[in-house]
Amino acid sequence: MSFSADVKEDLLQVNINEEVEKTALIASMLRFGGEIILGRNLKLSFTCNSMNIVRYLIKLLKEKFEFTYEIASRTISRLDNHTVFTCMILDGADRIIKSFNIMGEQKDFETDAGKVAYLRGAFLVRGSVNDPNSKSSHLEISYSSDTEILYVQKLMNSFELNARIAKRKNNFIAYIKSKDVIGEFLYLVGASKSMEYYQDIVITKEIKATAKRTINLDVANQGKTNKAAQQQLAAMQYLEYNYPLEKLDNKLLMVMKVRMDNPEASLNEMLDVIHEEFDPNLTKSGLNHRLKRLIELAESEKNPEKN
Repeated sequence: MSFSADVKEDLLQVNINEEVEKTALIASMLRFGGEIILGRNLKLSFTCNSMNIVRYLIKLLKEKFEFTYEIASRTISRLDNHTVFTCMILDGADRIIKSFNIMGEQKDFETDAGKVAYLRGAFLVRGSVNDPNSKSSHLEISYSSDTEILYVQKLMNSFELNARIAKRKNNFIAYIKSKDVIGEFLYLVGASKSMEYYQDIVITKEIKATAKRTINLDVANQGKTNKAAQQQLAAMQYLEYNYPLEKLDNKLLMVMKVRMDNPEASLNEMLDVIHEEFDPNLTKSGLNHRLKRLIELAESEKNPEKN
């Protein structure tokens, strides 16, 4: 089962307490999955790729209306042989259509509960979200009507979710790309179990990424330290064999000794040794200055014509 399907199963378990929530949820599901069939008697079909969602809508409608219905399924080969389910509402469809104004414009829901329920219904029918283990973060609700998608975007952004609009082939989509905001959306619509799983994966990935960056930085820094140490050692070894060391300042001789005794040490590690055994007041910049002075002295001995 995909993560999107898991989220939808999670949403089917949400308790609905207020009448405005039921109204908004049913209206949204019918707008995004319903189709009015004109004829002597109006019919209303509802199509979705989950039988559980179809049964869920029927259960909600049965609490308010009496109607007859038929359920059929078909396999769509162009969708990788996915099965879709259609509930055809027969007698009683006209009352449902009128009650939820399916043929007219959607009226705004003023309460947060109504807005959230509408978003939940839209996601149940036409929503999808990438698994948090995938490389990209993406949550969307798609539909053929730009008016409906603009309304979904409006509701999303009333909760500061920064949803955007795009067009894909014959559909419009309201989408979110930020992994943090996707988590907020899942929490908002009531997919708490899926949200916890999503956040756990995202946090784990961030920790691993941070650890990897730290390791890479440590390796890079160690590489720089080793390169600098090798340059310093080469200069000191040259001076040891080609320069009268009695001419060197005692401070430089001390630094030479510490470096040659600790060939792989960083500046901080060298300072620890110096502070403990020789000079507790030497600073890091002072140590660095002395090391550079030794390198410059060796270079001047190798190339006296440049001086």
